[in-house]
Amino acid sequence: MSTRAVYTFIDEDDHHHVYKHHDGYPSGAIEFILKALDNSWPLPRFEADEFAASFIAANKDAAGGIRLTTGPSAHGDLSYRYETTVKEDKLYTRIFENDGSFKLIEEGYTGQLWSKYLNK
Repeated sequence: MSTRAVYTFIDEDDHHHVYKHHDGYPSGAIEFILKALDNSWPLPRFEADEFAASFIAANKDAAGGIRLTTGPSAHGDLSYRYETTVKEDKLYTRIFENDGSFKLIEEGYTGQLWSKYLNK
């Protein structure tokens, strides 16, 4: 079974959502978010729409696996959702797990989360 997730990228003016059909568990998700850095503006510049496009460019490998969406409520079978923004010039991510409703399970600088989930 696929681990579906929605990724929301947030700046001070806007937010944009991307749906990914598989590998949405935290270790996969954090890796996908960090891969977007290769295609985006160098931090601290962060624009939600541009980062969402970078996320798709860095992670789309086939038809249907990843796409723009209107948000988590458009999908009834999500396992996780993620919110990523910039805080103190670094990527910052909040991880929510779906256990009937989305509960915040972790948050922190994305690079530190990667170090934590790399060994899981």
